Amino acid sequence: MIHFRYHLLSLTAVFVALGVGILLGGMAGHNWFAVGEQEVLAKMEAKYDKALKSNNELKQQMNRLLMEVERSNEEVIHLMAMRYSPDLSGSKVYIWHQPDLKMAPLQRLLSSVGVDVLPYEKGASLEKGNGLLLIFSHEKPSWVEGLEGPRHWLLVEQVPDSPAKQWALLEKVQKLLTEMRVDREKG
Repeated sequence: MIHFRYHLLSLTAVFVALGVGILLGGMAGHNWFAVGEQEVLAKMEAKYDKALKSNNELKQQMNRLLMEVERSNEEVIHLMAMRYSPDLSGSKVYIWHQPDLKMAPLQRLLSSVGVDVLPYEKGASLEKGNGLLLIFSHEKPSWVEGLEGPRHWLLVEQVPDSPAKQWALLEKVQKLLTEMRVDREKG
């Protein structure tokens, strides 16, 4: 049988060892942990600064590219004006569109090639043989069938948002206006 003294002595030894471990861990390990923490924070700050610098460089690069695209678009519009102005200058184009569509860029484009852009209200009559109606809608409105005379309208499902689509629309407008002019001259 083990005496009470041995139990007391072993229990005291365990608590002394535990106390010494806490003291050593709290004092000696504390500096090491703080230094490691500072290194990690410094590395994270460096990565953040690098990412921030890269982000700013990318923003500047995007701004430069957007300016180049804008210049290219202006050049394309100038080329369109040179190409289509002789044929379209003085022509009238009526535009009907759904209220949620933004037509200002297209109206500027048509004006730049010399086209008179006029709004069209449902039920209004087009000048006989003198004006093309552009209808911007996803589907043909029912009132289109009631228009008098030959077909002098064009259904456009989407407002052209790129120079290539704008060029294609101008090509169609030129073709229809030329057909209308030939019909007027024959009649």
